[in-house]
Amino acid sequence: MAISVQNLLKERKYPFLFALLILLIFATFTLLTNTQSPIATTTADAATDLNQSQPKPIASSPPSDSNPTSQLSSQNSAVSPNVDAPSDMELKWRICDGAVAVDYIPCLDNFKAIKALKSRRHMEHRERHCPRPSPRCLIPLPPGYKVPVPWPKSRDMIWFNNVPHPKLVEYKKDQNWVRKDGDYLVFPGGGTQFKDGVNHYIDYIEKKTVGGKPLMELNRILRPGGFFIWSATPVYRNDERDRNVWNAMVALTEAICWKAVAKTFDSSGIGLVIYQKPASSSCYEKDQDKIRPLCDQNRWPNSSWYVPLDSCLPPLPRASMGSSFQWPAPWPERLSRKPPSLPTEPDAEEIFYEDTKHWASLVSDVYLEGLAINWSSVRNVMDMNAGYGGFAAALINLPLWVMNVIPISGPDTLPVIFDRGLIGIYHDWCESFNTYPRTYDLLHSSFLFRNLSQRCDIIDVAVEMDRILRPGGFLLVQDTMEIINKLSSILHSLHWSITVSQNQFLVGKKGFWRPDGRMRI
Repeated sequence: MAISVQNLLKERKYPFLFALLILLIFATFTLLTNTQSPIATTTADAATDLNQSQPKPIASSPPSDSNPTSQLSSQNSAVSPNVDAPSDMELKWRICDGAVAVDYIPCLDNFKAIKALKSRRHMEHRERHCPRPSPRCLIPLPPGYKVPVPWPKSRDMIWFNNVPHPKLVEYKKDQNWVRKDGDYLVFPGGGTQFKDGVNHYIDYIEKKTVGGKPLMELNRILRPGGFFIWSATPVYRNDERDRNVWNAMVALTEAICWKAVAKTFDSSGIGLVIYQKPASSSCYEKDQDKIRPLCDQNRWPNSSWYVPLDSCLPPLPRASMGSSFQWPAPWPERLSRKPPSLPTEPDAEEIFYEDTKHWASLVSDVYLEGLAINWSSVRNVMDMNAGYGGFAAALINLPLWVMNVIPISGPDTLPVIFDRGLIGIYHDWCESFNTYPRTYDLLHSSFLFRNLSQRCDIIDVAVEMDRILRPGGFLLVQDTMEIINKLSSILHSLHWSITVSQNQFLVGKKGFWRPDGRMRI
């Protein structure tokens, strides 16, 4: 007679069979759980942290050898084209969607933040309003986008489809500034204020310069003794509005001790005035009641990143102590001379010259000869962490220019950049850069990402690099293999081609690929 399970439990018979049954049920459940198919890790906006999925190779140290060619020649397999992405995760990208998506600048086109402003009286809507979190979408290409016209032809014409703004042409149709000619936007080099051409205008200004000093320095803050050139309608027109602006300008320049060294007009009737900033504080000390107050140097010493504007004057060298401000050497000697703003530490000068020597060797022996970069197609270059500007100085004989970026989280070397006659800017790479998409032909960084990845996600930085680099442009990174592996994984997901050399140099080339999905901005 069959024995039911209920009776079996009640009568507590066959204890061995009961225990075996329980064990069988548990084993079956465990087996079914472990044999289920794993779910692929995906994210709609690429938000997964790469640090958990990346293998951890032994990180290499920054090279100390000032002659990197010895390292390059000593390695048999120095170049590894199209390195396989080491990540086992998938990054699912989407394209930015919106009225300004093609020209989207995240920190300047944050319309939600701009609409929430209480006032625009002081141009608050022109300030940076970076979205939080940063949008992880890719900028679309304009329809019909082409590889840019090469330099120097690009100085005079560009592809219209690369900058498809017909309203600009319509707005300037009566001026000799820009016109559409077939598939091109053509720049004749003139305009309302340059009827005889820009070159003629520059020659005219140079003839009015006092003492032969350079009219304008490539720096954001005018040097003591430097010049400001103002050519605007209040200078050469006499209607009521322009007179009021001119009177206000006269009052302001007197209040900051600026001296008008020239005011004149050219043959076309366009006028200009040249002001000179004082070289010492003697004017400040002489008439303190009429002069703007001096800034407190302990308040924001040498700060300019997200610092509110102020109406005070920065102190100048005191006349009683003699002028302690030193102008840099004339160009091009200033590029390689000791900068006046170099720190006063005993070994600062030696470090500067060694840095210059290191970059000259690295650029000539490795960057220009040993890497997969077509330098003939490169015109607009950015050094993402420029230091003393050695990378830009080493490229000075090539037909290109370099924007030297000084990260705000590192040493402040921007004064040295300007003393060398180079151009530069502060920036925080955890935020978007103030430039249009597809601005640069080449981005360069040297051991930037190790410290940067401790402050923000490296994926966001990769999205920004993809935004500001044009299709066909190059990314050149010198870093540890740990960082290179992480970057390679992200760049592969963006359909970039990757080459790794010497276990420390990554060259990425951006293509024309854009995803299908969309993300509203």
